Amino acid sequence: MLTLLLQVLSDVTTFKNLKGEDKLANDVACELKALSIEGRINCLWFHVPNETVVQTKTDIARLKKKHAKGMISGAPDFVFLAPNTSVCIELKTDSGRSSPNQKLFAEWAENSGVAYYIARSVNEVKKYLKLENLLQ
Repeated sequence: MLTLLLQVLSDVTTFKNLKGEDKLANDVACELKALSIEGRINCLWFHVPNETVVQTKTDIARLKKKHAKGMISGAPDFVFLAPNTSVCIELKTDSGRSSPNQKLFAEWAENSGVAYYIARSVNEVKKYLKLENLLQ
């Protein structure tokens, strides 16, 4: 199992010079990787790469293609899946606020019985995972 985890999580590395939510997401991913390797996290997890810079007509075409393939604006930064529970966690800096699409997604998750949290630190992510019995 450990060998499989190391292969799957091999791309999760620390990047320098990140700021704001990008830095927080990287810090969370690195912590989740360590927890997974230690066997302390009881679920599958992944980051949802919804960030898209739109500056050109080509960027707009790429964004439309992503939406056509199922990208959902407002999806959370991290999703956690276990046999009897799913958890969505949106990351925000101390001054960050949810977009209208993020608020709609949160409502959709909650109406579907999926736990949805906003976390502003690695420790808050861990707190919510413990609350949902996904972290030992």
